Amino acid sequence: MLMRCLVDRRLATPDLSHPLHIVVPRWDAKLGDAIVSSFFFREARQLGARVTVLTVPELVDLHRLVFGVDRVIHVASAPTLARLGPLVRELGQVDALVHLVGRIQPLEMLFIRLLKPARVYSLDDALRCVSGKLGETTAQLNVVERYARVLLDLGANQIDRSYIVPLPERQNSDAVAHILVNPYASRPDKSLEFSKALSLVRALADAWPQRHIGILCSPVNHAEAQSLEHAIARSNVRALLELDTPRAVAGAIQQAEAVVSVDTAIVHMTVGLKTALVAIYPASDSYNPWQPPPAPQTRILFSRQGPQQYPNIGRKNMNEFADGDVIQLVAELLQESTATVLTLDAHIIPGLGVAAGTMARQLPLISQAFPEITDCHPGTLNLQLSRPLRLIHPHHRSAPLAWTPSGRTREVFDLLRIELEFDHLACRVPAWLYVAHGSPHRKTPAIHEVIATRLELDGARRCRVHLPTHAVELA
Repeated sequence: MLMRCLVDRRLATPDLSHPLHIVVPRWDAKLGDAIVSSFFFREARQLGARVTVLTVPELVDLHRLVFGVDRVIHVASAPTLARLGPLVRELGQVDALVHLVGRIQPLEMLFIRLLKPARVYSLDDALRCVSGKLGETTAQLNVVERYARVLLDLGANQIDRSYIVPLPERQNSDAVAHILVNPYASRPDKSLEFSKALSLVRALADAWPQRHIGILCSPVNHAEAQSLEHAIARSNVRALLELDTPRAVAGAIQQAEAVVSVDTAIVHMTVGLKTALVAIYPASDSYNPWQPPPAPQTRILFSRQGPQQYPNIGRKNMNEFADGDVIQLVAELLQESTATVLTLDAHIIPGLGVAAGTMARQLPLISQAFPEITDCHPGTLNLQLSRPLRLIHPHHRSAPLAWTPSGRTREVFDLLRIELEFDHLACRVPAWLYVAHGSPHRKTPAIHEVIATRLELDGARRCRVHLPTHAVELA
């Protein structure tokens, strides 16, 4: 509060220069966070911008050689008071400072005051120096979409949100495993307990005896991973001790059929490489923006715990989930990886005009058992397909839900993971076919409702729909 009173001032708003000079402080030393934001640097280059990253020595080469950042200045940690002046002079004129990790700390407030950037993008809405206030407006958006908001404000039109992941120059075929399991994170409470990792990996090995199961571990966890391998006592399980760099791990992920991991950088690397993923996260009442974005090859499994456990004791519990649920999700992903895909053209048509009200009540109820739709926009996209079809094998069928205000009527909902392809967007969009059993649309199998995160349709009236063939029946 004292620093806010002394140095927090509203910045002057000079015109942005061209080319833009964007500064991104990344002194948190987290590999996973760097992977998630990697697309920002590629897309900033598309704007002709010059980007400078401030980061720890361990991440300098990653930003410079892999992400292609123009200039990387290494700092030991968050800047010291003595380092601020020289750092400000070294940076020169700055058009945009992008600070999207946590709150702006006291010395960072002074850094901004001395640097005088034209714009500051931050989640810390309370600060006067923050002109791009993204805290409240992006509270329900994941980190990828927060960086995309900055790019849009700086003039980007189409944004490729795919991550950049460092890969080895040569793949190590000896380290190939069909299913990779990562039970370790940066803290013990974010990792699986030994007994839970033992039962999970053993269950995977028994479910797929013909597939090699690899245990991922860092040098810090080598001894425990070896003990885990010996305790599991299965011929198809091995601790992958030779994977001792992010590039080597990424190479193994790229060759794997599926990855099971707790919340750590492995999750984001797997998302970037589009390998099938089961990510284990602690259940929470609050939205977690670091969860992987919705994708056909990604599933999130939540470890059950009391809503106040982490606030009260400062520790997460990653062990309250059933091994059988992981087996089911991996089996589903392995099946879908070889499943054929049906592609249909579709016209976007007006709806019945009631979805905005009903979806706001339906989605929270459905997402309790199917949390991957939590971030969906409370409305539907109505599509008239080129071929009528019926949904016969949904990925999720809800229990009868009393969603109406009176609570007297109960309705069942089916959901199917699909992808939408628009001409004006660079990538396919993950979405869900949304079949309400009481909807009049069920009488017209050529018309279907779709839900997704908020879409920028840009006036589009047509799209292509990609569906798993085994899940639908052409009428």
